[in-house]
Amino acid sequence: MTVLGWIVLGLASLVTLYFSFQLISDVILNQKLKQYQKNVGEAVVKPRALFWFKRSYGALISGMFVLATVFSQAFSLPTMLGDRELIHAKALTGEEELRALLSSQQTNYGGFWRDGISFEEAVDNMAPGDIETTGDAERDYIGTNNQIEGVEEADIIKTDGDYIYYASRYQNQVRIFYIGSGGVASLVETLDLGDVYTDSIFLTEDYLVVIGYNYTMMPYAYDMAVDVVGWRYPAYTGSVIVYDRETLDIAYQLQTDSNFYQYRLIGDALFLISNKYLGDEDPRPEFLETDEEGTQTVSHLNYSDIYYFDDVPAYGMTVFTGISLGSFDVSSQAFLGYVHQIYADEDNLYTAFQYYDDTNFIEGILGYTTKTQILKFDINVENATLDYVGQGVVYGYIQDQYWMDEYQDHLRVVTTDWNPIQNRLYVLKESETTDDLVIVGSIVEGLGKPNERVFSVDFQGDKGYVVTFEQTDPRYMIDLSDPTKPYIVSAMERPGFSTYLHIWNETGTQVIGFGFTADSNGRVTGMEIVAADDTLGIEDSYQLLNQDQEGLWHYSYSEASYNPKALMISPKHGIVAFPVMSWSYQYVNGPEGYEYTYTYQSQYLVFYIDFTQENPEDIISEPIVIDHPSSEYYFNVDRGVYISETGDQGFEMIYTFSNLGMISYDLETRQIVQTITFELPEWMK
Repeated sequence: MTVLGWIVLGLASLVTLYFSFQLISDVILNQKLKQYQKNVGEAVVKPRALFWFKRSYGALISGMFVLATVFSQAFSLPTMLGDRELIHAKALTGEEELRALLSSQQTNYGGFWRDGISFEEAVDNMAPGDIETTGDAERDYIGTNNQIEGVEEADIIKTDGDYIYYASRYQNQVRIFYIGSGGVASLVETLDLGDVYTDSIFLTEDYLVVIGYNYTMMPYAYDMAVDVVGWRYPAYTGSVIVYDRETLDIAYQLQTDSNFYQYRLIGDALFLISNKYLGDEDPRPEFLETDEEGTQTVSHLNYSDIYYFDDVPAYGMTVFTGISLGSFDVSSQAFLGYVHQIYADEDNLYTAFQYYDDTNFIEGILGYTTKTQILKFDINVENATLDYVGQGVVYGYIQDQYWMDEYQDHLRVVTTDWNPIQNRLYVLKESETTDDLVIVGSIVEGLGKPNERVFSVDFQGDKGYVVTFEQTDPRYMIDLSDPTKPYIVSAMERPGFSTYLHIWNETGTQVIGFGFTADSNGRVTGMEIVAADDTLGIEDSYQLLNQDQEGLWHYSYSEASYNPKALMISPKHGIVAFPVMSWSYQYVNGPEGYEYTYTYQSQYLVFYIDFTQENPEDIISEPIVIDHPSSEYYFNVDRGVYISETGDQGFEMIYTFSNLGMISYDLETRQIVQTITFELPEWMK
């Protein structure tokens, strides 16, 4: 309790004692008077009830004030986390409080429900680097598309220029290729991951980190009158396996009862964000660690390290885990609620959780407000820990991580909403004294025409780009030099829309857009890559149109249209490349009557980008097309890797990978050099 609280409580207690003493004295004197009247034979006169009410009133009121002060904790000391007062987050005291909280929220937040979590494929984004080899030769490579330099994101493929590690989806394997003299690739090892299903991998100088999951089919606790006997659901557990790159022995393994959602690697600090379902079992997150000797240790997160928020629905738990690679020290904390998107730079990590507020639900008519809770954490790379800083709430939802960016201690966020359609930009800054993220600037009107939603966002320094779409693609440039007064500088319109924007130059005036082209009615007609210079007012585009012929339908799509990390993109090398999967089907008259026939074709397209071309229509080159064999069964090229070397044995190669095999392509001779076919598991044959 604060000093002021003790003073107020002390004075109130003295007043209570005074009135109580007066009341007790009156009672004693009244008893003596009654006894005296009886002794002298006088009639006993009883005091009126109003007299006792007046006498007890002061004692009663002051006593109630003392009790209210104590139990309401009105003057209690603030809860502190480090040097911040917690006005939003509250730590749990135990399982009983957690169960009561979940039960209460399920009752009181009937209008809240969480958006479906998209467990999208994550991709590593290693920055281009140089690798010294023998003699005067130097190797250069392009990694995948990192959002922030210095912050690695997980991928199904990794390279250091000498080796390529490929974790093919659905096969529980990691294939390791050595790139030798002349760029010749050799499959040197295949790691069998057993019952761990790979999601993605990281690569450091010493370790290969595999992140995946195990799952067990669990029976439902069914009601005989309602459910079908035999229904089961998959129970997921997240797994991290750390291999020594030199020996390929397991150096460390972590298994949790949570399902990993996103991850970041900064130096040797690995950060994992996972979602835990809260059922009837022990709600505390569990960790099973196995060291290099095979010794296992089981631990649980303390309830005091689990936090909640009164005004945010909590149907599950988000677990934040940090692992220091090398020492393998583990730190963890958890917050009730979910995470849909994360953003991280080298100093801070932000999470976004979308939920719906039903305060506008009136007489059964659908009326809700979309909100997003944003949490901020300080990153300690040396100890691989995350320290909670604060939370803020904005209107609308955040579609992907590129809609968030921090610059000069300010978080810039773009949101969109359905009910009604409205696009907003917010600028938030942390409070210096409390766990509050304060909105210091915003744009709530003018981002998009009526009925246009946001499709892509990118930030570069004090500039931001936002693409909205319904029938055309306005691309807005926003000036954020004054974070308290952001404003729209310009808007360029064109048919179609970009699902991903990439700032090409350091000044932020040249932009690459990847997405779809559309007709004047907004009907999508194919994929498109766009290169634009907003300063010069020029642009070039290349379109991959869906070409339909009589009796034959042809369509194309790319993983890069919804997962920007499938793009291989490097302004340094002037290259943009991505996989394309096409399929055609035809209705033919076969032996058994009319039937459909399907053909699947996977390709990898490589474009050169050159903004110095005199003719703007030549900014984007014609594509180099690397074909993988066609098939009557679905398959897709997953990734491409660029590696080059100078010197006598110099080369410049693109290595493309699918679950069927690897094909390498020489960019100098424009020819396929190697094809390595993979042995498929029985279930894929």
